[in-house]
Amino acid sequence: FAWIVTLALIVIFREASVWMMTQVNFPELGNLIGLLALLVCLLIFRRFKSISPRIIDSNNRLMKESAFAFLPVCAGSVLTMVHMGKSIPVFLFVMVVSTLVPLWVYAKMAKKWL
Repeated sequence: FAWIVTLALIVIFREASVWMMTQVNFPELGNLIGLLALLVCLLIFRRFKSISPRIIDSNNRLMKESAFAFLPVCAGSVLTMVHMGKSIPVFLFVMVVSTLVPLWVYAKMAKKWL
């Protein structure tokens, strides 16, 4: 049941955020807004009631298992880098700033506040 609740929360927040951002002509911000909205809702929920350990465990497992979803993206980025030549340092900088830093900040926030 915890798996279903966790997946439902993620899908509902993501889809609602993508729809909302599409209405204001910024659909590419849907995933980020959904992530932040889910974090804010969980923070508010945690103020009044504790989050079930089963949901936290299922979320941790889901995050570990979903790392395999990034393998095709990694393979595509390596192929892109092969054809970029001198632009590789700029490409790597953009990759680090746009992915690793926000994920690291979100992980720190979630660890501290949840």
